[in-house]
Amino acid sequence: MKLEVRAQRAGQSLARWLAPLTFTDWSAARVTAELTRAVVAWGVAHGWRVRREVPSLAELPGAHPDRSGYLDVVCERLDGPPIAIEIDQSEKPWSARKLLVEADSGVVPVWVRWGEPPSGTVPEPVALVVFVTTCRAVGPTRRRLYSRTVDQHPQPSAPPAPATEQPPQHAPTRPRCRATTKKGEPCPIDARPSGLCHVHDPAVQCGRLTRKGSACTVPTGGGPCKYHQDQSQSEPAPPLPPWLPDVS
Repeated sequence: MKLEVRAQRAGQSLARWLAPLTFTDWSAARVTAELTRAVVAWGVAHGWRVRREVPSLAELPGAHPDRSGYLDVVCERLDGPPIAIEIDQSEKPWSARKLLVEADSGVVPVWVRWGEPPSGTVPEPVALVVFVTTCRAVGPTRRRLYSRTVDQHPQPSAPPAPATEQPPQHAPTRPRCRATTKKGEPCPIDARPSGLCHVHDPAVQCGRLTRKGSACTVPTGGGPCKYHQDQSQSEPAPPLPPWLPDVS
């Protein structure tokens, strides 16, 4: 799957997660802290390992040459590349640069922007999550307070499925080997017609010895495996002296 598609899917999912969040007259620091908490909760709800203030996965240097740049939130996944998320109130070129560098190293980049609707464009493949708030100045110091209601910003809905789309069909489960591993767990390898995998079925193993002296378990139809066949072809036996008969 392309990185742009992964980023857009992550951004749409995160936008739906953040949409129900509402508040009245919060400071900028409190809004950023609550958005960070909600992003962490989103990652945890997906079963990922979530960390905050993580050094750049792409080893991007920070403001000081001897220090790495930091990412606001990183979600590490077993079924895909990690997701790097930056959370900003304003358009920070440094955040865009960090996410682009992470994307070059294969990390999924997502940028959460809150406050006024952004006016500029976000470079691909960075996914933009817009979290619009209203602002008012109070008191003699004109302190800025931020609010958000669901009525003003309804929750985004998931993209509708095409009318011709068929319901997903589950692929038939493939039979697994009936043997157990050394740890006593079911063997995860696909079974052969004999009911065993190539590791547990000696009839389909090479039978030769590896360099470490253990039996080669490469699957074959009988006889030596391709590796040993190629090896025997690449290293032919030396010719016999003319005074010795060839008895092979």
